[in-house]
Amino acid sequence: MAHPIRAGVARQIISPPPGIYLIGYGDRTQGNVGIHDDLTATALVLDDGQMRLALVACDLLCMNEFIVDRIRAGVGSTIQPIICCSHTHSGPIVYADRRSPRRRRAYVATLVERIIQAIRQAEDSLTPVQLAWGQTTADIAINRREMQPDGQVVIGRNPQGPVDRSLNVVRLMSDEGAPLAMWVNFACHGTVLGPQNRHVSADWIGAMRARVEEATGSRVLFLQGAAGNLNPDLPAEDGDPWQAVESLGNRVAERVIALCTGDDLTPLEMENQKLELIRREVWLPLEAEATTPRPPKTYRRVLLNMAGLPPFLPWVVDPLLSRRYPWRSQIKAHSSRWHVPLRINGVRLGDLGLVTFGAETLTEIGMEIKAASPTRFTLFASVSDGCIGYLPTAEAHALGGYEVDIAPYFYRYPGRLDAHCAQIAIESALQAMQTL
Repeated sequence: MAHPIRAGVARQIISPPPGIYLIGYGDRTQGNVGIHDDLTATALVLDDGQMRLALVACDLLCMNEFIVDRIRAGVGSTIQPIICCSHTHSGPIVYADRRSPRRRRAYVATLVERIIQAIRQAEDSLTPVQLAWGQTTADIAINRREMQPDGQVVIGRNPQGPVDRSLNVVRLMSDEGAPLAMWVNFACHGTVLGPQNRHVSADWIGAMRARVEEATGSRVLFLQGAAGNLNPDLPAEDGDPWQAVESLGNRVAERVIALCTGDDLTPLEMENQKLELIRREVWLPLEAEATTPRPPKTYRRVLLNMAGLPPFLPWVVDPLLSRRYPWRSQIKAHSSRWHVPLRINGVRLGDLGLVTFGAETLTEIGMEIKAASPTRFTLFASVSDGCIGYLPTAEAHALGGYEVDIAPYFYRYPGRLDAHCAQIAIESALQAMQTL
């Protein structure tokens, strides 16, 4: 017997208390000074009568895999959560273990509980729904991998570089026609507010969401696309960053609202459709050979050099990382090389597909997956269910730059990702979607 697709939505505030460090920039030396706009966790639960999936959109830079696992354990085996982060660089550190400061441990515990609570509240409000899909474009992002005259790649502006400008929307309405929720999927870093900002904020994403929700009556879940090499395209002259947040957020919101209030949404067939999920953990090779029982602390030398500190101070690196970018990474030896695990999810509901990577994914990768996906409509979300750092293309790997040469060492990796990692991930994701 066919069951209708049901959905429920709920939201919890997840803003940190004052003093918790914001994450995303290495040169912040003090904790946050308060809240400009609250951070949220919005849970959308989907149910087809056989399976129950919770998609949770969080205003966070990213979430460590071990914290994701605490949420999974907390909701139990009857529901499958996927935690998607917006990648705001004005959100808090969300990793803590027994060695972490008590205040951070308390915040992370509260965060986990509030996300679980949002999922439970969404479960309690399940109602039959109809889905519709739409796509437009937005122009607030620019490729940031700028090549200097000497051949070095820096974080800057690359107007000729690839940019995924597609703005994808999935709208959920009750059978009575009442607005329920909306997925907004777009690729652009949440970095309008720079490292000088110490106020908690969802950045341009929060401004976009507030405007769309006011205009449509739907709860908005933002799914960050493949934005690893895309930054907000800000004016060259210095201005008020909060005005820029509102301006860029409103530009995206206007495109979403126009799409939803016109006749451009395509209803998705819901009758006799089933909800499917496949999870994969793909171990990606690093360049470093596994010749020791434990991964060598190569990252100390690289990060000291990056900071302009003398090499005879390796003992300062780990305390600084534990304070400013605490992270627990899994690193294992396979086939004489060190490997790290990329979490991949594939979701299908009829013509609609969703692929998520636990990585800061370069835009070309997301574009390739969406183009090759077997579903008629496909979304791609990065920094979901964890983060192993940047996932560069082979072409970007050959050119180097921050995403390739430096970022892996903040995760305490003994080397860079192998040049073939993107292709391994793409093939695994597409194989997973083919099985659904």
